[in-house]
Amino acid sequence: MITFEHVGKAFADRVAIDDVSLSIGKGEFVVVIGRSGSGKSTMLKLVNRMVEHDRGRILFADEEIRRFEPETLRRRMGYAIQSIGLFPHWTVEQNIATVPELLGWTRARVRDRVTELMELLDLAPEAYRRRYPHQLSGGQQQRVGVARALAADPDILLMDEPFGSLDPVTRDALQHQLAGIHQTSGKTILFVTHDIDEALRLATRIVLLDRGRIVQVGTAREFLVHPATDFVSDFVGRSDIGIKLLGLDAVASLVRRDETAPGEPIPLTATLRVALSTAIARGAARLPVADADGRTVGVIDVGDVTRRRP
Repeated sequence: MITFEHVGKAFADRVAIDDVSLSIGKGEFVVVIGRSGSGKSTMLKLVNRMVEHDRGRILFADEEIRRFEPETLRRRMGYAIQSIGLFPHWTVEQNIATVPELLGWTRARVRDRVTELMELLDLAPEAYRRRYPHQLSGGQQQRVGVARALAADPDILLMDEPFGSLDPVTRDALQHQLAGIHQTSGKTILFVTHDIDEALRLATRIVLLDRGRIVQVGTAREFLVHPATDFVSDFVGRSDIGIKLLGLDAVASLVRRDETAPGEPIPLTATLRVALSTAIARGAARLPVADADGRTVGVIDVGDVTRRRP
């Protein structure tokens, strides 16, 4: 879907991207992380030609991106950023409909697509369709921004720290929604963040940049279990790697079927990290576990969690 071949970019005497080579396959959710100034946002903007690369090649759908007119290229890519960038004097519906209308969709098709996306992102269409951005909370505005990026069913979704300014509860909800969108749609997503926990939660692969160069590429588990350098270990947080590993697996992987324990059950889909935290908070060694229908199916034992191998 996207290929970087020895790509470089400099601003005056500062190198932002240095000899980056990377292939992103169709349907992947790739998260680019790094410290401030590492080049991660520049790398994203190179893909849709918001910034032009100096060296190397960037391929999109097997074509060098400079063979596309910038506007044509961008209409095939959804783009969501932290500052959202909604048009303040347009309604929610008009904002979401921006690209479909540019592409000449019929009014009925546009309206149906807006309704579909608003429902997907928990924005009740009849309540929010005619509202303006200033009438929305920050989380609602960000949902509109994501809906607008998805509106024309783009080949790829580019996201530059889209949830960085949100409160933890709203951020958690939007991360959950985005993971669900990726799972159901198979959309290719290139996502930038400085938050390692966000990367571990969302990515099928993580790319860590430092001073414009790729330090390591791999799955969340590979980053935690096999960090390439001390820099990687420090970045992911070497002191709590074990806790982060528990966040990668669900309770379902360790549930003891048909056993019982007192208390409020936790869901099968909860992570082992959540299970351990809940057990500590309750002072319990075992917790009941329920399926999606709320039926208790077994227990999770704290000893099984702490003995689990990476």
